[in-house]
Amino acid sequence: MNKRNKTINIIIIIFIAIIVFCTYFSKTIKNMLLPEVSVVTLKSGTIGNNYQTEGTIKYANTHKIYAINSWNVKDVLVNINQDVKKGDILAKVDNDAITLSEREEKATIINLKNQIEALKKLPNPDENKIKEFQFQLDTENMKYKQIRKGLTSDGSILSDIDGKIVAVNSQNGTESSNSSKSSLSSVSTGAGGNPLFEIVASHPDFLVNWTNNSNDAKNIAVGDKVNIITSSSDNNNSAKELTANVLQKQYNDQTNEYEFSASIDGKPNLKEDDNVIISTADNTKRYDNVIPKSCLTEDNGLNYIYVVSQKGGALGYYEYVQKVQVQVVASDDENCSIKPEDEGSLPSNNLGIVMSTSKAIDDNSEVKLDTGN
Repeated sequence: MNKRNKTINIIIIIFIAIIVFCTYFSKTIKNMLLPEVSVVTLKSGTIGNNYQTEGTIKYANTHKIYAINSWNVKDVLVNINQDVKKGDILAKVDNDAITLSEREEKATIINLKNQIEALKKLPNPDENKIKEFQFQLDTENMKYKQIRKGLTSDGSILSDIDGKIVAVNSQNGTESSNSSKSSLSSVSTGAGGNPLFEIVASHPDFLVNWTNNSNDAKNIAVGDKVNIITSSSDNNNSAKELTANVLQKQYNDQTNEYEFSASIDGKPNLKEDDNVIISTADNTKRYDNVIPKSCLTEDNGLNYIYVVSQKGGALGYYEYVQKVQVQVVASDDENCSIKPEDEGSLPSNNLGIVMSTSKAIDDNSEVKLDTGN
């Protein structure tokens, strides 16, 4: 009897194992045969067959602080993105070296003065020689004034405006020099030696720069207006739209690209090096619920999309599609804005809208998502 029960138990175990194996195997085979779909989500965007590209935000101008002479910077006391006030100490230089240069120059000046005085006391002063020494004296006085220009008596470099530090091109213990500059600070953005510090005003002006080799770019001219679309700080697909005036357009024959620069209207809250979308200002409009036109399916003159959802079954959760009739609000060659027909809504908690599929699908077709693997 025990032997018989043991045999029955073994048969039951083998039967259950076969059922589990067949279930898993059949599910695997089924998944291999399912249509594989790629999906997109609804987002806001512009509709219109017009020029569109990406650009980068830059400050329109920065206040630059240069080294007048060779300064050995001992301590940098500010960091990038730090707010500063006029008169704040930005860095300290080796003041002993500056003082030594002053004393050496002062000695030269005293020597020239003594020589001029000695020449004047002669019975027949050489006026030409006196003029020559006087010219040298004037030159040395100018050099003396330049030694500490831009520095305090204790060797401090001060900020001469209120604003925010956006660049620090000096490190502790390094020598900075820019003998070609004649003043400590400049608002010019032109070429030259690297400034020690760059500061922007509290509410700076911005430029947007971009390049493009598109034929559409040939139709943009200096003075035209373009739209600037920036990403929102939140994650709700919203965005901020600005306008800008094209200031510069230059063709680079080495890269075969157009180089553009445009000034952004107003004083928006932007950051340098932010990436933005640029589009032509005419004949474009921003819409919600934008998807690629490849998502649309036409059936008997009506437009449909397939929405991927998930539900549970005997073998666990699986993905399937629901065919939803939609109305096209606006479209261009690539994208369209949609809304559900009869003021309805899309299925809640959906996984996205089918953009492409490996096989034909229909309403309630079971599918698998393309994971990109």
